Amino acid sequence: GKLFPWDLGLSTLIPDWKRMFNKETIFTDVSAGLTVGCIAVPLSLAIALASGVPAEVGLVTAAVSGVAGGLMGGTTLAVTGPAAAISLLVVGAVEQHGLEALPIITMGCGALQLASGMTRLGVVAKLVPVSVIAGFTTGVGTLILTGQLPKALGMTAPAGMNPVELLGFIGENAASINPSAAALAVGTSAAMFMLPKIHPKMPSALVAVGGATLATHALGLDVALIGSIPSG
Repeated sequence: GKLFPWDLGLSTLIPDWKRMFNKETIFTDVSAGLTVGCIAVPLSLAIALASGVPAEVGLVTAAVSGVAGGLMGGTTLAVTGPAAAISLLVVGAVEQHGLEALPIITMGCGALQLASGMTRLGVVAKLVPVSVIAGFTTGVGTLILTGQLPKALGMTAPAGMNPVELLGFIGENAASINPSAAALAVGTSAAMFMLPKIHPKMPSALVAVGGATLATHALGLDVALIGSIPSG
């Protein structure tokens, strides 16, 4: 093959685009897309809030990047959607540079990915030890979990706390925990874990978030809401 694919691989994508609307697979393709979409909607809202950006930013980003990734991904087996790990980097960028810096950061990341693809430097990722990836994902998961715990309990924690400090803050201010918020968080988490065991194809994330939202308004629970999302 070419050392530098200056066409960015578009020539290899055209045949896949022609096969996209195959009548033999269109039903399963649409079904798979709806399944991923049902998961991506609540997930994109959660990641947006964890990243410190408005909820509508998460929804638009998930929709646009999902379509772009599906068309340009180069494989029909990839699932393109929001990723939680990047939220830690995004929230740091927003805190330091403001929301207006996100488009520049996004284009810079895209340019780096294009450059690594064109120069075939992506193969370097194969040299990273599995233990490093495992440690990274464990650390990211811990930071995200502890960072969202105060919000799940209806509390407002000071910015800049590490996981140990956050847990200490929750323990010291346990009396201010909102029981309704805590119950919703536990119920939503339990639903997401249990529903797939009841029916594997059920969009558990969407059902859990939708059910918790209905319960909040039906019971008049005193919890913080995302608020109105601009439609324009």
